[in-house]
Amino acid sequence: MIHHFQVWLIEYIRHHHAPVAVVMRTAWGWPIAESVHFIGLCLLIGSIGAFDLRLLGLMKRVPIAAMHRFVPFGILGFVINICSGLLFLLTEPDQYVLNASFHLKLLFLTIAGLNAGLFYLTSWRTVFGAADVYDAPRRAKVIAAISLSAWMAVIICGRMLTFFRPFECEPNPTEIVLTCTPEELGR
Repeated sequence: MIHHFQVWLIEYIRHHHAPVAVVMRTAWGWPIAESVHFIGLCLLIGSIGAFDLRLLGLMKRVPIAAMHRFVPFGILGFVINICSGLLFLLTEPDQYVLNASFHLKLLFLTIAGLNAGLFYLTSWRTVFGAADVYDAPRRAKVIAAISLSAWMAVIICGRMLTFFRPFECEPNPTEIVLTCTPEELGR
């Protein structure tokens, strides 16, 4: 079932998003998108990473609320990365949909997102009370450590995308999720 969905998704993207691929395959299309993706990554990791490190106890003289003011820049970086990442996916869908590193990247993105939601549901009020807080509670520190780990894993998996290209499938693949190119997709 998942195999058929992956094949359908690749064929759908190839058929419906050809103009994106035309622009991305120009001499400057992919390099510009990569640069924009990197800028988004810098904004995201620079602000969210600094906030997580503050929750973990670094820069103790800076109130946690002051560091939280950088989070909107992280959100902007995330939006930039989603948009530029979609350009890559829409240009070479088989290189992403069939790539185990991409599957892991999406898993770690999900973990990072759920973890951020958990912070705002469980630790937000404690950390951002009426007075300036200079030490985060243990739960917030655990969430910050998970956040840093998840974002590092996202970066590593993103970097590994180029090293794990899909290969030709053996007849009748048995994996739950395809990480090879089935015959029906061709090349």
